[in-house]
Order: sequence, then structure tokens, then C-alpha cells
Amino acid sequence: MGTRQRRQNIVLLTDCLTDLTGGAERQIFELAKRINKAAYQLILASLECGGSAPPDIAEATGCRLEAFPVKRIYGLSGILEGFRFARFLKKNNVDVLMTYHFSSDIWGTFWARIAGVPVIISNRRDIGFWRKKHHVLAYRFVNRGVTRIVTNTQANKRLIIEQECLSEDKIQVIYNGVSQPVTSDQEPATRDQFDISEKDLAIMHVANIRPVKGHQYLLQAFAKIIPQYPHVKLVLIGEDRMGGQMQELAKSLQIENHVVFAGKQENVRELLGLADICVLPSLSEGMSNAILEYMIAGKPVVATRVGGTPELVENGRNGLLVEKENIEQLANALLSLIHDQEKRKQLGEKGREIAKEKFSMQTMVFNYERIFNR
Repeated sequence: MGTRQRRQNIVLLTDCLTDLTGGAERQIFELAKRINKAAYQLILASLECGGSAPPDIAEATGCRLEAFPVKRIYGLSGILEGFRFARFLKKNNVDVLMTYHFSSDIWGTFWARIAGVPVIISNRRDIGFWRKKHHVLAYRFVNRGVTRIVTNTQANKRLIIEQECLSEDKIQVIYNGVSQPVTSDQEPATRDQFDISEKDLAIMHVANIRPVKGHQYLLQAFAKIIPQYPHVKLVLIGEDRMGGQMQELAKSLQIENHVVFAGKQENVRELLGLADICVLPSLSEGMSNAILEYMIAGKPVVATRVGGTPELVENGRNGLLVEKENIEQLANALLSLIHDQEKRKQLGEKGREIAKEKFSMQTMVFNYERIFNR
């Protein structure tokens, strides 16, 4: 009889696990939940840069949760927690460490090399709009200790090759996954919740309110739409991180009665059912989970041609692409869908089809398991 092969011990290390509604955290959660537990023993680890992770996260994924609170990766806490992390990796006989975000990429790789972890994967999720020269230099330094780099768009792969002088053979693209909608026991969302009447057409933007997400340009474009179509509502879903600046802008544009600042919402999928058009006017984007959710919900998408967005939205096929910060283009794209219901339907149906075929959660998990098996 053959001996039973032991499970691979894998650690996913990220800067923060406090918000599981979007971004890398959402993808980590889905991977941890769906990975084959018979073949892989997976541990989630966080530096808690943005606060403690929800206590029930481990239970929800079926994986352990470990915290290594680091205030600064180059400071005393980074050193002390680093030694603890190295001991933790050795004690748990970790085969693979996969890091997410800058602090985890640099700190995690350094201490994993000291601990002798055989495989280190750096998972790059964004297009690097925040990077300065010292960030690039830090990445170049630790890349020598990284076995493989995984990124979620071809655009990001090209950026990494250019900035970090790496061979493309070391980089692999694995697209984000999106799961199929499931029936919920909750009460369905209603238009009344957001003061949307039956005759109103709803445009929805899902993103925390911060400059990179382009809310300021969307509001200015929306102001051009209202004189022609007064029965249009703009619903903004996401936490306000700009201290009310966008609310003030809406007032100055005299469109405050047409804009709903809905704040952070947990049931985004249900709310998307209320939308006629979905929009994402970002100034920079890696691979947008919001756009994937728009697509699987069967909604037409208007988005800016930045980062990995053109790999999701095919202009004229499942949505419309415009240049970033271009208010006129954004307004015209929205107008073209507002007065063409059939076009909205066609783009939405094609988006759902593409999401199912190309960006399924099963495909994403399969591709990660294939990397781990190598």
C-alpha cells in the first residue's frame, strides 16, 4: 500500500483582514473558503495594519487565523514580530507563503527566507499608483527571494516587468473570480430604501469614496445629465473617506436631490438588482471586484480605460470605456445608455456570459491549486 501524501501547509499573509467586502481581502476569503482542505492546510495571517480581523473569519473559511501586529515593518514591532513569525513558520512546517500588499510582501518575504520556507509567492493586486521610488527598490531587493509573482491582470504584469526589471517567466496572471448569485433569506432590497421611484432610472457606483475612485468626475458628468433626464438617480455605495467633500460638491452642482450617498452596505449584490446602469470612473485600477459583480449581475458597465479594466470590459460588447478624468466622455457614455434600454439589456447579458465563462471562482481556485502543486 502507498503512503498517504501529507497536506501542503500554506500561509496567506496580508496587511489587513478587517474588510471582506472587496479588494484582495475578498479574494483571500474566497480562496480560503473554497480550497481543497484534503490537500491543503491553509492558515490566514494578518499584520493588522488596519485593525483586528473579524473573529469569525477563521470559522467562516474553515482555516486558522493568526495575527502578527506590526506597527512599522522596519521598526521594533517589525523585528520582534518577525522573529515570532519565523518561529511560527518553522513550527508549522510551512511549504508555501503567499503574501499580499506591500508590507506583507517585503516583511513576509524577508522572514520567510530566514525561516527556510521553500516557496514564497508574492501576490500583486493593484496597478501601483501609490508606488514611489523606494517602494520599487524594496521590491527589487526582495524579488530575489520570491519563487513566483502572481498578479491579476496583464496590465499589472507589464508594469512589474518594466519597473522591477523581471523576466516575464517569473510572473503568472490569475484573474479574480466571481461567484454565482445565491438565493438569500434576507428581505430583498427595494427602491424605496434609496428614494428611487418607479419612473426613475438608477445609476450605481460601488466603491469607497476616495480620490482614486473618481467620484468627483462622476458627479460633474452627472450634472450634465440631469437637465436632459431629471428622472435619473445616482446611487453611491461605499464608505466616505473624504470627509463629506463629495456631498458638498453635489450641493454646489445643484444635484443633491438626485444623488444618494448610501454609505457602506453589506448586501451589495442585492442592491445591484436595483441598478439600470453601473459605473466605475476610477483613475487607477487593478482588477475590479466591483466590475465583476456588475457583470455577474447582468448590468451594463461604464468604466474608465485604466489598469486591468479593459481586460474585463470590452468596449461596445459588455460595456463602454472612457478616458479617465474625461467628464464629457463619461456623460456621453451614460447618456447613450440612459435612452437605449435595448442596448443596456444586450451589454448586461453579454457581461454575465463573459463573467461565467472567464472569471468564475472555480477557475481562480483551480489556478491557485495548480501553482501550489508545482
